[in-house]
Amino acid sequence: MSIRKSRLALGVAAFVGTAAMLAVPTSAQAAGDPATWPCDPSEFCIYHDGQGGGAHYSLSDGASNLGQLAGGLNDHVWSVKNISGSSWCLYRDADYENEIQVILDGQALDLASPVRDQVSSVGEC
Repeated sequence: MSIRKSRLALGVAAFVGTAAMLAVPTSAQAAGDPATWPCDPSEFCIYHDGQGGGAHYSLSDGASNLGQLAGGLNDHVWSVKNISGSSWCLYRDADYENEIQVILDGQALDLASPVRDQVSSVGEC
């Protein structure tokens, strides 16, 4: 395939991908089948991508600073799943400062903007 055709194919793929992302509702509701999202039993899980995709952590204790963890989750938690038995809080800042959302036990959802781009720590609340 020529370079020109490759660039055209990439451009079309990017456009289709962008259109698909824009078609996704931005409300904080579960997407896909949360039962299939990877998450250890009795834990709280955070995911880099929507629908439980991408880098993720299964947490039994809080994470006071997501910036210190691998996976690029600081200010980029796009979905969560809570099967811990307790409510968990999402915080705008490290060290559990400035609560922005509570995730009840049993919830699995894609986070809405701007919350998904602000989470810097998570913990049981």
